[in-house]
Amino acid sequence: MSKLIRTDEEHGAWYPVPISKLEAYMAKYIESGHAYKNSYTLKKDLAYNLQYLQFQYRIILDIKLSSVIYTQTIKTIILVSCSIIESLLHYSLIIKDVHSNTEWSQKALFKGNQKKLDGEFVRIDTTIYSKLSKKQLKHMTFDAMIKSAKSHSIFGSRTLMYERLETLRILRNRVHLQPSDDKFGTDWIVFTTDRLNETFSVMYSILTSSLFKPTNTEKQYFEYLSKQYGA
Repeated sequence: MSKLIRTDEEHGAWYPVPISKLEAYMAKYIESGHAYKNSYTLKKDLAYNLQYLQFQYRIILDIKLSSVIYTQTIKTIILVSCSIIESLLHYSLIIKDVHSNTEWSQKALFKGNQKKLDGEFVRIDTTIYSKLSKKQLKHMTFDAMIKSAKSHSIFGSRTLMYERLETLRILRNRVHLQPSDDKFGTDWIVFTTDRLNETFSVMYSILTSSLFKPTNTEKQYFEYLSKQYGA
């Protein structure tokens, strides 16, 4: 595979796996209908992000980065990977009819007056719901999706897969930079080469799984995900 080329160099440009091939590959699993809207948009955006993921891989290979930029590149890879996984989970849960839904919509909220009870102030609010003509999808967090995927073996039955997904979910939350009680360490400490290897391992397992039934040629689209890296 050719390496990244500077704009002032005369060599040929570096090209990742074409969008057309990635989109066609996504179409092996993501189809129109099946109670899922906007499958066209989903396939396109997944292809764009998969290509961007491969670009980030080339940056790690071709550019000698400072330790901070290296870890921030790993962070970007993990965030993009999580967005891809979350989208595939969302689609999978819907077409398998195991996504959370609701038949109620909040119509009004009435806030009550505060009162003192057992030495502290309390308040009782009243929420009014109206019944929908048909059920609608209910928002699911990434955490809830992973739990549902595990219980329905969306990505297989291996426990390790879902343990690693949970780790990725926690890392994905670091898109928020403000400190919090459940946030440990700095990005420089957290986003390590080991995390990169775990992320690529999960991505490779999902993208070459029975969901897509890849040919040997198609598996080569994601060969870079199966490699191991050193800092």
